[in-house]
Amino acid sequence: MMDLRRRAPAMLLGLLALVACVPVQAEQSVKSIVIPMIEPERGQRLFVTKGCVLCHAVRGVGGQAAPPLDAPDRATAIDPLGFAARMWTGATAMLELQAMELGYQIELSAVEIADLAGFVGDPDAQAQFTIDDIPEPLRDWMLDIPYWEEEQEWPESLPDDYPEFQDEGEDL
Repeated sequence: MMDLRRRAPAMLLGLLALVACVPVQAEQSVKSIVIPMIEPERGQRLFVTKGCVLCHAVRGVGGQAAPPLDAPDRATAIDPLGFAARMWTGATAMLELQAMELGYQIELSAVEIADLAGFVGDPDAQAQFTIDDIPEPLRDWMLDIPYWEEEQEWPESLPDDYPEFQDEGEDL
C-alpha cells in the first residue's frame, strides 16, 4: 500500500486549492466536491483488465498504438481531472481503436478513471509493473503499430450509431 502520509500534505493542498476556486455567495448554496480515494495498485490492474495495455505502454510494457503513459520520475501530485481531460482529447482515436480491436467501447467509472490516473501518475507504482502482470493470452493482442506517431485518418465525428448526449437543461 502506498504511504498516504507522504502524500497527505500534497493532497490537502490540492483539496484546499479546489475549495478556494469554488465561488461562494450568501444567496447560493455550496455544492460538495467529490474527490475519490485514489488507489494506484487498483489502477494498475484496471490498466490491464480494461485493455488500456493493448494500446498504451508503461515503462516499455504494453502496446505501441497510443502514446506511452510513463509517470514523471519526480511526480509530486496526481491529477485525475487532468488525466480525464487528456483522455477526452484522445477520445475519437481511442473509440476508433477500441471498436477495431475490441469490438466495443471500454466503460470506466469516475473512481476507475481516478485509479488509472493514480497508476499513470505514480512512478513508484509503475516501477513494479512488468510483462508478468499481463496474462499470457493478452500479450498477443498488444498493438505494435504506433498510430499516434503517424498521420491517421481518424473520423471527424463519432459513428452514426453512437448515443447522442441528451441535454436536459441541467447545469453541470
